[in-house]
Amino acid sequence: TPTTRLRMVDEATGLASHLSAMTVNHGDRASLYEPKRSKLGEDPLRDDADAERLWKKVKASKKSIGALIMDQSAFCGPGNIYRAEILFKAKIHPDRPGKELSRAEFDLIWSHTVA
Repeated sequence: TPTTRLRMVDEATGLASHLSAMTVNHGDRASLYEPKRSKLGEDPLRDDADAERLWKKVKASKKSIGALIMDQSAFCGPGNIYRAEILFKAKIHPDRPGKELSRAEFDLIWSHTVA
């Protein structure tokens, strides 16, 4: 591979190990960070999180709310343990499709997510 720095081969077994170095990309915020950030959803820990934009995604989705919370292009950040806790506190089953949630239920989920 292009990043292989050292190739070690066990002559007896024929097994090979490729040792690689970290690849570094140089650039500025606009060329490196912004394209990645634009693909992420709303991060409940950020002050600029847009719950309204997330609500539009959720209410249009056939995905379950449990899957949406795990989808980094919708909710950015919560992992499986937080997903379980958020939905337990909101008393909403994780298999409910996003499009079946009321705005009040979504707001409750969001409030537990940002708490």
